[in-house]
Amino acid sequence: MNIVMIMAGGIGKRFGAPIPKQYTLLKGRPVIDYVIDAAKGSKLADKIVVVIDEQCMKYSSALKDPTLDFAPNGKERYDSVKSGFDYIKSHYVCSKVVIMDAVAPFVYPELIDDYFRKLDEYDAVITAQKLTGALGNTDFEPLDREKYYMTQSPEGFVFDKISAVLDTHFPSQELAWQLPEGSKFYLNFDFKNNLKLTYDFELQYAEYMLDYLRGKKIKGNLKIYDKSQFITEGIRYFLMRLYPDKTDAWLGKIASEYSRLADLWGLKSFIPSQTSRYGLVLFAESEIYGDVVVKFIPDFVDRFETEIASYQELSPDYMCEFLGYDDAARAMLLRRVSPAKYADFNDNILLTEFFDKVDKTIRPIKAVNEPERFLDYYADLQQKLKDIDTVPFFRDRIKEHLQTAIAMYDRHFSDSPLYLCHGDLHAFNIIQGKDGYVAVDPLGIRAPRELEYVRFIRNDILNIRSFGMRERLNLLLSYFSRWAGKKSLLLFLYIDTVYVTFNCTFEHPDDGPTGYNLKLLNVIRQMIDLDLMN
Repeated sequence: MNIVMIMAGGIGKRFGAPIPKQYTLLKGRPVIDYVIDAAKGSKLADKIVVVIDEQCMKYSSALKDPTLDFAPNGKERYDSVKSGFDYIKSHYVCSKVVIMDAVAPFVYPELIDDYFRKLDEYDAVITAQKLTGALGNTDFEPLDREKYYMTQSPEGFVFDKISAVLDTHFPSQELAWQLPEGSKFYLNFDFKNNLKLTYDFELQYAEYMLDYLRGKKIKGNLKIYDKSQFITEGIRYFLMRLYPDKTDAWLGKIASEYSRLADLWGLKSFIPSQTSRYGLVLFAESEIYGDVVVKFIPDFVDRFETEIASYQELSPDYMCEFLGYDDAARAMLLRRVSPAKYADFNDNILLTEFFDKVDKTIRPIKAVNEPERFLDYYADLQQKLKDIDTVPFFRDRIKEHLQTAIAMYDRHFSDSPLYLCHGDLHAFNIIQGKDGYVAVDPLGIRAPRELEYVRFIRNDILNIRSFGMRERLNLLLSYFSRWAGKKSLLLFLYIDTVYVTFNCTFEHPDDGPTGYNLKLLNVIRQMIDLDLMN
C-alpha cells in the first residue's frame, strides 16, 4: 500500500499568525487544503494520513473528508513522524510512504506519483534545491557549494526501511540520513517552485506565485489549478448552497484532474459558464477539436451516466455533437455551438425546423438500447408525492397538485406509448449553431412524447412576462399542436408543471419562483376545466 503522510502538527512560531500557518488563508483557502488536494489527486496513493493537533481540525473544511485518516502530532517534528509511522503500522501494511509538509502548498499530484514510482528502484527520494549563493562557515574555511544542497518535502521512503531505523533524537530533521550505509537515494532537483511558508511575508509571495503558476507550465503539459477558478455564480447559487461540503470536495477533484484532461483533449484555455447550476461548464479551446465545451457533473448529482447515454441514443440530427467523456473526472467533451444564441419563439422558421427533427427522430423506448438506463417519468412523479414532507414551502398546495397530476396521468396517459425523450427542451437548452438549432443537456426520460414540447411552453410563459399567461399559453398551444394534440399538450403541461414546481422548491432559496409556477398551474387548470366543460 502507498500512503501519503501530511505533517500538519506545527504551531508556526516564526510565522507570527494567531493560528498555525498551515491554516492561514492563501487566496481564500487554508494552505493545507492545497496539499490535501494534491494528495487526493495522486493516482498511486492508496491512503492519506494527516498528522495533526485535533484542536486545529476546525480550521479547514477539507479535513472533514471521511477518506482521510488522522494521527496525533508530537512535541517536535520527529515525534510527529513517529506518531504517524506508529499509526500506519497499526492500521495498514504500507510499502511506500511520501511525506509532505502542510505548509508547502505548491506540491502537485504528478510529483507524488513520480516519487512512488521511483521508490521501486530507490530507498529514498528527496526533494533538493541547489545552493545559488556562496556557502560559508564560521571558521571561514573555503567550501565547495556543489557538494551541498537544501532538502525539502516531499520526501519518499520504502516504509519498512525508514520506520525500522527512525530515531527521534537524531541531530538532523533529514530522515534519509538515518538510513543505513549502502541505501540508494534519488535527489530531485527539478521541483523548483517549492515554497515552504516559514515567515508571514512569504504568504504574499505565495499569492503571487499561485497566480503565476496557474498560467505557466510546470512540467510537460501539467499546470497547477485551484478550485476557486471553477466556482461560478450558478454553482455558488445552487450546489454550494445545498451541498457545501460535497461541492467543495468535487471542485477540488476538478482542480486536480483538469491538467490530465487538458493533456488528453488538447485544451489550451477555458472560460467558465456562470449560469450552469447542476454542474460546471467550461468553454474551451482544443488543439485537437477546435472550440469545445467541457462539462463536469458531480457524483452527488445523478445524471452523468444518463446524460452520456442520452447523447449516444438521441438523434444527431438535432443534438449537439458529442466528442467523448472521462469517467474518472465525470467530464464530457462536446463540440461548441456557435453563434450560441438561445432559441427564440419569435424565430419560428428555425424553431419549426428543430422540432420537426425532434418529431421525426423520436424513438419508442422499446427500440432503445438498455432502456432501463433512463429515468421513468411516471415513477418519478409518484416518488415526488412520497417525498412531499421534504418540500420547504407551499407543501399542502403542491401535494394537492401532485395528487391531481398523478390522477390525470392515470386517466389520460397510462396507455400512451413511451419514448426516449431529451426531457428538457426549453429555450436555454436549444442553441443556435451555423446550421440551425441544436439541443444540449439532455435528461434522458422515458415518457409520453408530449414531454418534448411542454417544457418549452412552460419556460417561455415564465420568462416572457410582458404577455398575459393565458394569452401566451393559447399562442404556444396553437403553435405546438402541429406535433401533438392541443388537448393532450394542455393536460401534460399541467402534469409536467407540477413535476418541475416540486423541483423548483429546492432550486431557489426563496419561494418567489415556486409561487409563480403555482400561479401558472392555476391558469392551466382553469383552461383544462373550461375545455372539459365544453
